[in-house]
Amino acid sequence: MNVLIVEDNVSARKLLRLTFEHYGCTVFEAQDGQDGLEQAARHKPDIIISDALMPRMDGFQLLMALKTDPVLKSIPFIFYSSAYTGDKEAELALSLGAEASVIKPVEPAELWEKICAIRETYKARQSKSAHAAADESNEQYLREYSRIVAAKLEEKVRELEDEIEERKEIQDELEQLNETLEQRVQERIAELNERNAEIQLAYDNLKKVQAQLLQQDKMASIGQLAAGVAHEINNPMGFIISNLSSLGKYVEKVTAYLDADEKILAGCALEIQEMALKERQKYKIEHICKDMPMLISESADGAQRVRQIVQDLKSFSRMDRTEFANANINEGLESTLSIAWNELKYNATVIREFGQLPLVWCNQGQLNQVFLNILLNAAHAIKEQGTIRIKTRAKEESVTIAISDTGSGIAPEHINRIFDPFFTTKDVGKGTGLGLAIAYDIITNKHGGTIEVQSEPGKGSTFVITLPVGRGNTQAPTVLTRN
Repeated sequence: MNVLIVEDNVSARKLLRLTFEHYGCTVFEAQDGQDGLEQAARHKPDIIISDALMPRMDGFQLLMALKTDPVLKSIPFIFYSSAYTGDKEAELALSLGAEASVIKPVEPAELWEKICAIRETYKARQSKSAHAAADESNEQYLREYSRIVAAKLEEKVRELEDEIEERKEIQDELEQLNETLEQRVQERIAELNERNAEIQLAYDNLKKVQAQLLQQDKMASIGQLAAGVAHEINNPMGFIISNLSSLGKYVEKVTAYLDADEKILAGCALEIQEMALKERQKYKIEHICKDMPMLISESADGAQRVRQIVQDLKSFSRMDRTEFANANINEGLESTLSIAWNELKYNATVIREFGQLPLVWCNQGQLNQVFLNILLNAAHAIKEQGTIRIKTRAKEESVTIAISDTGSGIAPEHINRIFDPFFTTKDVGKGTGLGLAIAYDIITNKHGGTIEVQSEPGKGSTFVITLPVGRGNTQAPTVLTRN
């Protein structure tokens, strides 16, 4: 059986095609009445199944066109619609020549049974007079068709108006929900940003504290090592200095004895004098007598220098202590210079301009660590040969320490970040970025002071530290500096 399906809905048309193909039919498809009329003329199907409401030409118009065609009017026509489902529509369809009107949807098997039954009824029916009646009452059918179409259009308009109103209400609700959702999203984003900022701050603080603990542990280890080395060196140096002093006195006595011996020999025979002179010349007694005091003096100066270095090591070893006490800032600078001298002596000349300072209530060890960090940075900033100048001054209830260098300076884009933890301009592996961050924490947070930097690229940098004197502002003794 050849079946023509006229349906504007693609899904419904596909379902009908699959149903009829399942029962062995050959199916032709049309998407509206106009297309259906052309397909009917081309294929001459055994039966036509059509929707009622379609664009361009609807099902009723297609039926009337078919019934006026001498060739196509005998093809059975069945309405399969969900739009025109009333009794009036069914009556009009039958009046126009349709064999039946089936309300969709219908299960495929049930639809097939209905189609077969309608087709058998059609074969037995005498449809010729019915078609003639349709021709005689054509005007009446057109009026009825127009009324039904108008009623359906009004119904569709009302449905569309109701749907538009419903969609408008849904849209208003969606817009309101969208605004509420946007507000909630913004609030949530703000909350998450705040939490993220708190977490980041806590993480940064944790890293900073961890770095400071590691640095303090390292400096404590250095302090313990320095204290041990100072103690081990100090005892033998005491023996050396004491023995050099005794040796100097012994040399004076030996020299006096040789002078007296020379006077005694002057009264002896000429032969004995010549023999004694040869012996003196042989052993270079004159040169030794002149050189020994100088050698002893230089050795004593060297021993005093070692003793001073040992004293500086002992002073520097106290930097891991946490107690505050009145301290001499100039002495702390001197001990730190002594420790850092091996880094400074090759490319920097150190100029000391120490003023008369009051004792400062501070943790001397922590301040020594600050001085050490700044001095080492200054040495590293000087590429070949330069100058490091240290100036201390007293100002009312505070003291200032200015450490300047003639190094490469700090770039303007880095000047505001040099005190940030882990920020460094050194090559990878040559700096941790913690030295100045720890220095800033010690000066500002632990001692209530300030640390500022002035720098010009290519000319050098100056770090200015200001410390409150605090309690116990006793005048500090003058420190004898060493060049």
